[in-house]
Amino acid sequence: MRLRRVLPIAAVLPALLAVSACSGESAESDEKKPTASAKSTPGETGADGEAAAEAKRIGAMDPQTLEKTTLSGKKNGFEVKKVAEAEVEAGRDMKADKSECQPLASLAGGFTHIPAVSVEHRSLEPTEATNATIGSMWLAAHSEKNAQKVMADLRTSLEECPGGFKTLGLSYTAVKPVKAPGLGDESLGYRITSVVAKQSVPMTYTVVRKDGVLAVFYGVNMLDPQKSAIPEAVVKAQLDQLG
Repeated sequence: MRLRRVLPIAAVLPALLAVSACSGESAESDEKKPTASAKSTPGETGADGEAAAEAKRIGAMDPQTLEKTTLSGKKNGFEVKKVAEAEVEAGRDMKADKSECQPLASLAGGFTHIPAVSVEHRSLEPTEATNATIGSMWLAAHSEKNAQKVMADLRTSLEECPGGFKTLGLSYTAVKPVKAPGLGDESLGYRITSVVAKQSVPMTYTVVRKDGVLAVFYGVNMLDPQKSAIPEAVVKAQLDQLG
């Protein structure tokens, strides 16, 4: 089916082309911005060691534990696959044209505006042909203080940025809060429309905090945007795996 071949491209565009800010980092943040040597990259023991040490310093989940507790395989009607680092790094360290929109823009790029100690990205593809929702998820490990601030800043951004933002010539419009699942310590949801080459792609985001870990999910459904949210069962499965 042609639509199913188009959907993966639409779903990965936000992660590859949208934004993530370093300017949004608060003076109250107790995390350092990760350097290239501090990123959690499989096979780089030194980098993992530095990230683990930073996680211990601020009381965040270490990279190895974060990877182990991130969903994989077939779960609740979706196949969860690890995303190559090169594909997600394209969304790091880019800026929105409006500072008040940066927290939302950073999530569109696959990161949080306050840098995490480590991040694990996964793609979400439906296992049933009748399911037209496709998307991705990622876990970001912070200190609990910073995770709380990310959530607070996102709520402020939702209030102050209803018209969306632009970055790299792309537009993100019509930001609207939607109902979030009552899971974790706190959660929020919103729908935002990405406009690429005159094509509008509505996406639904679900963000849940559990202690210092933020679990972010976004979905696209080109047949029915009202069904674009990643199902609550998938979100719950991830939170249960966090313990």
